[in-house]
Amino acid sequence: MGAAVDIIDLISGLETHTLWLLSGLVFLGLGMLVGEPSLAGLGIAAIITAIAALTVTSFTVQLLLWGVLAVALAVLMQGMVPREAKDLTPSKEAEVSEPIPSGGVGMVAYQGSLWNARCQISDVAIAAGETVNVVGRHGNTLIVLPATFPDSHIYDQTV
Repeated sequence: MGAAVDIIDLISGLETHTLWLLSGLVFLGLGMLVGEPSLAGLGIAAIITAIAALTVTSFTVQLLLWGVLAVALAVLMQGMVPREAKDLTPSKEAEVSEPIPSGGVGMVAYQGSLWNARCQISDVAIAAGETVNVVGRHGNTLIVLPATFPDSHIYDQTV
């Protein structure tokens, strides 16, 4: 119980600008440790309040200033977190540049580069110029399926 009283006496003996500065550093440290920019915003708000506390002596005004800055900076810092853009996801379609023979390897243009490609269905050949869907990759060879199957190859075998 004596250690807690010593800490309280130590804190109560500090000036308000020092308390704001220490709390700002704690929030900044937590923000970096956890990786949460909103906590860093609270720390920056506390450091700005520490600077203002050198001239503004009213603790109520200091607390109000910190509250407004904390909310504004937390929202601003949260907006700086990068998010994955939906329009930057890779395309799953490619165009056949060199024919893909049945069970063999051809070439497709995929994301601006030429790739070796093999059809996932080994007895299907794909002509040059056709669009294919990329379904996987095995080393430097893309595994593809035709985007459309000719009706002559599709038939129902169930009776």
